[in-house]
Amino acid sequence: MIRRRAYARAALFATTATLALASAGCRGRPRTWDAPIEGERLREGGAALVEIDLTAGAPEQTKSGLLSLPSHNSFDALVGALRRVEARDEVKGVFVAFGTAGLGWARAHELGDALARLHARKIPISCHADAWDNTSYAAAVRGCDTITMSPGGEVELTGPAATVPFANTLLEKNLHAQVDILQVGKFKGAAEPLTRDGPSPEYRHSIENALGAVRDAYGKALATRGLEALLGGGPFMAQEAKTNKIVDELLDRKAAREKAKAAAGGAPIDVVFGPGAEGGQRLGVLDVLRQLGQRGGDAPTRPHVRLLRLNGEIVLGGESGLLGGPAGIVARKLVDRAHALAKDDSVKAVVLRIDSPGGSALGSDLAWIALKELRAIKPVVVSVGEMAASGGYYLATSGSKIYAEPESIVGSIGVVGGKVSFGGTLDLIGVHTATFGDKRAAQLGSITEPWDAETRTRLLAGMTEIYDLFLTRVAEGRGRKREDFTDAVEGRVFGGEQAKSLGLIDELGGLGDALADAKQRAGLSAGAPVVVDEAGGLLEALTGEDEALAAFGLALPPGSPQELVALRGWLVSFVRATHGAGVAAMMPAPLVVR
Repeated sequence: MIRRRAYARAALFATTATLALASAGCRGRPRTWDAPIEGERLREGGAALVEIDLTAGAPEQTKSGLLSLPSHNSFDALVGALRRVEARDEVKGVFVAFGTAGLGWARAHELGDALARLHARKIPISCHADAWDNTSYAAAVRGCDTITMSPGGEVELTGPAATVPFANTLLEKNLHAQVDILQVGKFKGAAEPLTRDGPSPEYRHSIENALGAVRDAYGKALATRGLEALLGGGPFMAQEAKTNKIVDELLDRKAAREKAKAAAGGAPIDVVFGPGAEGGQRLGVLDVLRQLGQRGGDAPTRPHVRLLRLNGEIVLGGESGLLGGPAGIVARKLVDRAHALAKDDSVKAVVLRIDSPGGSALGSDLAWIALKELRAIKPVVVSVGEMAASGGYYLATSGSKIYAEPESIVGSIGVVGGKVSFGGTLDLIGVHTATFGDKRAAQLGSITEPWDAETRTRLLAGMTEIYDLFLTRVAEGRGRKREDFTDAVEGRVFGGEQAKSLGLIDELGGLGDALADAKQRAGLSAGAPVVVDEAGGLLEALTGEDEALAAFGLALPPGSPQELVALRGWLVSFVRATHGAGVAAMMPAPLVVR
């Protein structure tokens, strides 16, 4: 088997990933938000115009510095705030300020559905942006009855698209490196940015299939305003957007808020989410002291649902980031966390919020075993964010039930592994190496020696065994036969609706649906608290990242194109993989979906 050798470790990576270094808040310090009590309307502050401030975004996991406190502006906090607003009496209106911050497609879908539920109660919903990108506008058309934009803005309306950089010529012709990559699954295109200068037909099919699911969902959202025919016709500048009824009025944010306030009968504004939020969305002095005084793992003792965020690449546990700390989902720490949650009697159910393109095959399997053992003791419900692909989907199958949005990317059941040898690169600068001892051992781990045919054959056999285990885990986790997934394997990726039809997920829905399901399975009321593991020790913050990247010539100035940011992320993953283990095990394709 090749699992234990760092240089030949198989990787479970998606063909579709936006590579972002995962960062965390204060390690291991849980945060609690209470859900509304079932059947009860809350009377927080009396009549109010509720404001949701998304100008700073609502990421799955906020980026924090070493001394930062846990963020209350993450997506799960937004879900909690929206659920409380839904349960409130005397909400006279809702004003949502998007600014220019974009959302992921899946997060935008859940936000739009929440706003639509409020609108169904005849509550006026006014949404404003300085400029509307595809994802923020998708949320707005689902749930806002008034959509405004700053006079200098534009509406993207270009439909979803993706750009993937391919670097084989750079590596092999310009740098004289040799790429040794193996894969199991003909649609498994994770290696193609390294091995090709353009996509294979199978890779193109996978990407277009996933984008098609996003486009279909976007078209359905636009149809609620009769705008589906305009999809792909953008961008629309301000006056053209108003003429085409894409936006209702051209106003700056202050004017739009005042108009929403007037429509709410002059009710006072209550900011429930974002930088200006009060109450539970903000940490006071006592909260700061309490957080600083907690030990990692401290949590409320009353019965609750624990929310575990699993974001980023999956690493086994020994790999290091550029500054020495692990990055992404650290499998060994996740195993420890699952064991601890199994023993914690106050934790009645667990929700896994997964947004991951995968990573280490061994790490994925170790985590799967621990999570499956947890599932045997208490309910484990999975909510897929933007993606649960390859190793990310591996983890998802440990759950009792899997939720995903139509725009979520699911699947990529396949295995890749390999390395890049830089012997030719070193020759160019006058550095030469000599090998001693066992030739195969030297080839396996060397950053200068490529694999020979016999070594590749042996490694492929090991990877095939890992792929076989992957299929077995999927079938066991889903409670079905392996044969049931014939049309869903070999690296194929799907949107949520197709994933459901293939049995890869159970229901279409978001994080709020998964939390409600977990409470019901655990016999808890709708008002039971949700405790958020701010990282659960799974993720480590990388501080000083840009300075470290600058040493490698990888730092980019603010405002750089998304494709360059994704390419830099891809290069960072390569540096991270080679930094600790000596060589690259594998990395995902740096796909940007807009």
